[in-house]
Amino acid sequence: MTQPRHSPWHVPAVLVLLAITAVLVLSSGCTQQAQKTQDSIATIQTTAAPGTPVAATTVQEGKKMVTFTEKDNGTTADIAENTRFAVQLEENPTTGYSWNASTSSGLTILSSDYQENKHAGGMVGVGGIRTWVLQASGSGDQTFNAVYGRSWEPVTGNETAYTMNIRIVSS
Repeated sequence: MTQPRHSPWHVPAVLVLLAITAVLVLSSGCTQQAQKTQDSIATIQTTAAPGTPVAATTVQEGKKMVTFTEKDNGTTADIAENTRFAVQLEENPTTGYSWNASTSSGLTILSSDYQENKHAGGMVGVGGIRTWVLQASGSGDQTFNAVYGRSWEPVTGNETAYTMNIRIVSS
């Protein structure tokens, strides 16, 4: 019995196809584009040691945007009307926990973005930072609230909560 003959290009073609497939598989997790709500908003993520929460500097029309974090929980801040600001909180959706945010009528959530912390390849269960960009669109006293929990579990009142009081002032 004789074996079929293969043309000389057959083996290199198979190797090229395997290489292309490997590149596509390895890069498939890197193709998601960042959500952009308005051209004048950009978020610059700084790096820190793995597991360390990092603060983002948000730039609006050449000015740094005020960013509130967990240390601002329960405080009140004055924000000029029609000004954007950000709230950043640690989150780990791999455990099922996420923030459920709400605002009073004078605040508008422009975007909500989750950025996973830097970590070693193959590591699972890594947390990150949830960033909301808001606009003070009303007047007077307003509130940003967020509750950290699992969507399928009943609310008990013992969940971690975050409240930021915003006093919108004339600009």
